[in-house]
Amino acid sequence: MSLNMRRSLYLLFLRFMKVYMDFRQQLFMSLYFNRRKSYLAQADLSFLDLRGANLSGANLREANLIRADLSNVNLTNANLLAADLSGARLSGADLSGAQLTGAAVTPFQLRQAKSLRGLILPNGQEYDGEFDYFEEIENDTNSNGVNLSWRDLRGRDLQAADLAHATLQGAIMHGVDLSDADLRGANLVGADLQDAILLRADLRGANLLTVNLANADLSGADLTGALVSEQQLAATASLFDTVLPGGKVNL
Repeated sequence: MSLNMRRSLYLLFLRFMKVYMDFRQQLFMSLYFNRRKSYLAQADLSFLDLRGANLSGANLREANLIRADLSNVNLTNANLLAADLSGARLSGADLSGAQLTGAAVTPFQLRQAKSLRGLILPNGQEYDGEFDYFEEIENDTNSNGVNLSWRDLRGRDLQAADLAHATLQGAIMHGVDLSDADLRGANLVGADLQDAILLRADLRGANLLTVNLANADLSGADLTGALVSEQQLAATASLFDTVLPGGKVNL
């Protein structure tokens, strides 16, 4: 295939993608968004242009907002629990009273917002404007700076790996061996751990919301204080001798 032919096909592909995204935007806004603003839990809103929209009090729990444009959006009292805001624009957004516990969002993004008054931050604390959450996160010397977000880690041997406080949002770890791994306080929101081996893994305080744990082996793992749902745990292959989030050992 000639170079000119490849260029022509690439330009055709870009035009097709633009038409597709425009159609998706219009379809969503006309058939779903304007009618069901209060019922957007787990909705796929990625890449949508929502500038200036009124989402006050909206239920956006576990919604996919990757690279969505939320500039000047009214998100007061919105439920964004475990929502994925990776790359989303929040310039001028009003996040007063919003719930962001477990959400995938950076301090830089939050800095762009118009208001954070009464906001529940991703770490579960309420932002009162007096303590510098942003400086605390960015200068955290205990996090080791490990960021493996959206990486494909399949086939890696991560036995006994030191991943304490690591960022593993959306990481693909299907079938990965994480036996004896230190995952204390790790952010695993949206990661794929299907068929993963987590024997005796230390997951204390880890954020596992929306993680795919289907057929994962968590035997002997410690989940004390971890953010994970009963539905996720029910999908695992084994929880034998696992310390559950509440501190009880599953026998």
